[in-house]
Amino acid sequence: MYIDVCAVLFSVIVVGVLGQTVKQPELSWTKGEGRRAYISCTVTGLQSDNYVHWYQQKDGEALTRILYVNKGASSTIHNPDFLDAKDFSVKLGNNDVYTLRIDAVKQSHSGVYYCACWDTSSHSETNCSHPLQ
Repeated sequence: MYIDVCAVLFSVIVVGVLGQTVKQPELSWTKGEGRRAYISCTVTGLQSDNYVHWYQQKDGEALTRILYVNKGASSTIHNPDFLDAKDFSVKLGNNDVYTLRIDAVKQSHSGVYYCACWDTSSHSETNCSHPLQ
C-alpha cells in the first residue's frame, strides 16, 4: 500500500517581517507503508527565541501542530493532542535545514505537511513566515 504525503508549504522562499527565510523544496511524493520519510525545511535567520513548528493538514480539516523545536533542534516538544506525534522527530542538518522524520509511514500520516517559525513557542503575532495560499 502506498500513502500520499505532501509537503506543500513554502515551496517558494518566504521572507517575513523579522528577516527569517523559510523554504520547503519538496512538493509531493508517495511512500510505501512502513517506509521512512523525510521532509526538509530550510529556515534561516532564526533568533534564540524562535521555534520551528511542523503541522499536518488532512483534507477539509484545520492544521494540527505535530511538534516544535527550538533553534538548533536540541529540544523537541510533541503536541500531546496529536495521537501520532511520537512517530515524528526533527533533526537539524547543515545550512539551517530542519528535517521532519517519520520512522514508519502509516495510513494516518497521509496529509499535507507545513513548517513555520514563530518567535516564541506559542503562535504570537510576530511570526516570521506566512503560508502561501
